Amino acid sequence: MDTNCPSDTDALQIDLDELRDLYEHAPCGYLSLDPGGCIVRVNATFRAWTGYDTGELPGRRFQDLLNVAGKIYYETHFAPLLRLQGSFNEVALDLVAKNGDRIPILVNAAERRDEDGKAISIWITVFNATDRRRYESELLAARSALSAANQELQDLNEELSATNQSLDRTNNELHAFYDTLPVGIFRADPFSGEIVQASRRFFALLGVDSAEDWLSALTSEDRTAIGPQFQEAIRAGKTFSGRLRIDVQDAPQRHVQMKAIPITNSGGLITSVVGVVEDVTEEFRAEAQKRQIDRDAIVRQLTGGFAHNLNGILTVILGNLELLEEELADRPHLQPTLESSFVVTQRAAKLVNHLLLYSGYTLAQFANLEVDPHLQDIARNQANRLAAKYRLTVDLQAAGAVVELGSDMLKEAIEELITNAVAAMPDGGDIHLSTRLTMRDETQAREIVIAVSDQGFGMDNATLKKAREPFFTKREVGMGIGLGLSFVDGLARVASGELRLRSASGKGTTVELHLPAPD
Repeated sequence: MDTNCPSDTDALQIDLDELRDLYEHAPCGYLSLDPGGCIVRVNATFRAWTGYDTGELPGRRFQDLLNVAGKIYYETHFAPLLRLQGSFNEVALDLVAKNGDRIPILVNAAERRDEDGKAISIWITVFNATDRRRYESELLAARSALSAANQELQDLNEELSATNQSLDRTNNELHAFYDTLPVGIFRADPFSGEIVQASRRFFALLGVDSAEDWLSALTSEDRTAIGPQFQEAIRAGKTFSGRLRIDVQDAPQRHVQMKAIPITNSGGLITSVVGVVEDVTEEFRAEAQKRQIDRDAIVRQLTGGFAHNLNGILTVILGNLELLEEELADRPHLQPTLESSFVVTQRAAKLVNHLLLYSGYTLAQFANLEVDPHLQDIARNQANRLAAKYRLTVDLQAAGAVVELGSDMLKEAIEELITNAVAAMPDGGDIHLSTRLTMRDETQAREIVIAVSDQGFGMDNATLKKAREPFFTKREVGMGIGLGLSFVDGLARVASGELRLRSASGKGTTVELHLPAPD
């Protein structure tokens, strides 16, 4: 039997009708939306699922086809994240069919954008998740059945405790069972509150060799606070539940969830305490990342509103100063006061522009700018201004690379980064300015990386997390207001790029500005 595919290339040709048929009757739903979220086109598969006729869906908003919870999620997460990321996969939602039936779905979405980053359309792929939801329900039922089986096993252990031989056999079976589970299992003495037996997974999660040493694996704060709570709950015959933090050498901190419950005999007396520990590090990190994303969005929103209000006030002040300039033209003794007022107000306007950039708004005019020659001029001017104890080295490896950015904005950003580097090295040192061309991992689009590195005191993790926030600074009062990195961060985002920071205490800091650099 010949299993080879035909070599005739004509046999592989698909005509337009076949492509249309593939689109219309694919095993998933396809929708095309305009940038505002209104349906432009939808395939027959989706219409069949929802019961709508051909002309009933175009013009309607996609979120109007969702249940109430889905509509809220669309407005608060789906649309903003799509605009921020450009795409995402496997979002679980519920469709409401024409007849009112609810259809569980998984949604993949991608936003098409033009060269300026403006949305052109939204493509959505919908998968019917009815069978998946049913499987999840069956899985929960199976878990409940497993719990019931465990209870039966406990009853069986009490019956077999009459002889040592039966007890040994049962213990061996139990060890084999819970050593294969992805969670750690332990047993505690109900009188002392000490853990007396545990599975291999328990030891692996806590990083200890014996059950008695489990408290030593915790952070000092948790050891002081949670250790007594656990033992008190055990001795009192109460259920204990808590999240523990574990310091791991040369690795990020681990988070585990511990739960312990008392076991009673038929007379109601507590005979033992059993519990589980589960690694929830990834869940904790995901929660922390979501909180940080939500927090950053709120900070940018508040910063933008504050900056817009200030901008309106400064516009009025500058207008009045211009009127005063005409009125006081014949009073030369007042000109210095007027000029200083102009300078201060313009400095304030510059700071407001930094805040607007951080929040995602800019009034700047961007143009095609060849980076390396411009940076060479900036480096030359900065080298002449730096004190003798500082040395500025340059390594520009992005010849011909062009970015869409205002020359003054790039100049100001580099000057801010060099100023930060100087402040980080009060005793002097080397500052390195470099460029290189690379490809973005997710899109394989070409980008230029502009980096400024220093040999200063660096930043710890807590400082690194807040470094981009406006008005955050570790300098003394009067030595800076904390808008440098937030300005550069905002500039990167407005230019469809990103700012990346690498730093460690005592090991200096490297700031990288990643910007699109089309061929």
